[in-house]
Amino acid sequence: MSILDNLLIEAMNSEIEAKNFYNDASKKAQSQAGKKLFRELAEFEQNHYKRVKKIIESHNNRLEFEKSRTKKDIQTINSEVEGEFEPNKDEIVTIINLAIDAEKKVQERYSKIAEMHDDDSKKIFNDLAQDERNHRRILEDEFYQLSNKGTIVWGY
Repeated sequence: MSILDNLLIEAMNSEIEAKNFYNDASKKAQSQAGKKLFRELAEFEQNHYKRVKKIIESHNNRLEFEKSRTKKDIQTINSEVEGEFEPNKDEIVTIINLAIDAEKKVQERYSKIAEMHDDDSKKIFNDLAQDERNHRRILEDEFYQLSNKGTIVWGY
């Protein structure tokens, strides 16, 4: 098994771990905005799992990688939006901090895999790395909002 194969399997497994992490976090959030934020992040991770799995299957079958993908709109936080109060603020802040670190590591892994390629797959992994960067930005924005105002603005 090549280094690339190992990185791909590790990436696929980390997407499932992230999905489970966000599903668990959605149960701990008490605000509807918090629940929605974490459920949608879990869905993003499930979609990444499916993409990486397809890449592994394509790689092993020597088929051409998927070149196009649908991009889900990423929301940005408007600092003037009030958001929804999160009663479980302290635990959710801790969860968000853990998630920020995890997203950064996954982003770095995808960037490393992209560096191993010179073909169309390089773009695929750079796109996945960008998605993880976007997830981290979302989490950082929510962390700021939650820490300073005690609210989650996802979905507002």
